[in-house]
Amino acid sequence: MKKTFLSIGAGPGIGLSTAIKFAKEGFHPVLASRDISKLKSLAEEVYNASGKMPDIIALDANDVEQIHSFVESYGMDVEVLHYNVAHVHAQSLDDMTYHSMSSDIQIGLTSALAAVKAVSTSMLKKKQGTILLTGGMLAYHPHPEYLTLSIAKAGIRALTEGLFQSLGSQGVHIANVAVGKAISPNSQEANDVADIFWKIYQQPKEQWSWEEKYL
Repeated sequence: MKKTFLSIGAGPGIGLSTAIKFAKEGFHPVLASRDISKLKSLAEEVYNASGKMPDIIALDANDVEQIHSFVESYGMDVEVLHYNVAHVHAQSLDDMTYHSMSSDIQIGLTSALAAVKAVSTSMLKKKQGTILLTGGMLAYHPHPEYLTLSIAKAGIRALTEGLFQSLGSQGVHIANVAVGKAISPNSQEANDVADIFWKIYQQPKEQWSWEEKYL
């Protein structure tokens, strides 16, 4: 059975670098995000760097049911899920609308939970699998101009810590990387985070951690 690396929120920064890292290590990459034209370009970059051509899927992270059914459709093939979606934009409390608040939290947290719920079903049956979440230091130090992002990252951290022991006791490793730097596309910083995700995947079970930091 092929090992699938499923990236939800594949973009030109952490998502791309992490997909390339896992593809180089023998995984079949699957890239999902909303913009199919950008995904085609990212898929070419993954192929050029690793020799593995990814599957690409148009997916709206604002649609929880779509997230759940999509992840379920890959079922037993998914060895690693990477959830890397967030709406990053400066917005004060006065500028927020109820719609923007709901959308930001749904993209950054609720859909992550839906993806985790979907993929964990098959992973628990196999008693193996890794769930990787892109977290952030905003979970520790919320910013008033990035309040919804701060709340979403705090939720990612709580989600990871809250499920770590229960999933881990059944062979599934869930972890997040709390990123504390701005990450540019095709940057060394993006590659550094990808390396951390790979090290998490390689951790022996007795050394599993639920969070690593990139500062």
